[in-house]
Amino acid sequence: MTDAFTESLEAKVAEVAAIDDLLTQGRAALEARQKLAASDQALYVIERAAVQGLRPGRTWAQVGELFGRSYAWAEAIAKGRSSKRGKADHAAESTPRTGATEGHSPVTDQPDQP
Repeated sequence: MTDAFTESLEAKVAEVAAIDDLLTQGRAALEARQKLAASDQALYVIERAAVQGLRPGRTWAQVGELFGRSYAWAEAIAKGRSSKRGKADHAAESTPRTGATEGHSPVTDQPDQP
């Protein structure tokens, strides 16, 4: 990262931290993180294309080494198996709690009342 980029991020964090009203501060933090996440996804797409483009004629280990990373990292990025995947790759809803379909209440020692 460049110094200007790092300084810009640090300045934004300091700006948000300086907000006195908790609601305004929280909303500003949320907005900044959403913008950062969108940019992170765009950068991931660029990174993935670079890894894929460097692969022909090289092993995953060689590609990983070019980035100072492991072969597993390079292969995972190229195949879209990293933690930076888009939200569309994940389930829209969380997995139901254990026992939810069996008629158990959140208190696990008591069944749901009809």
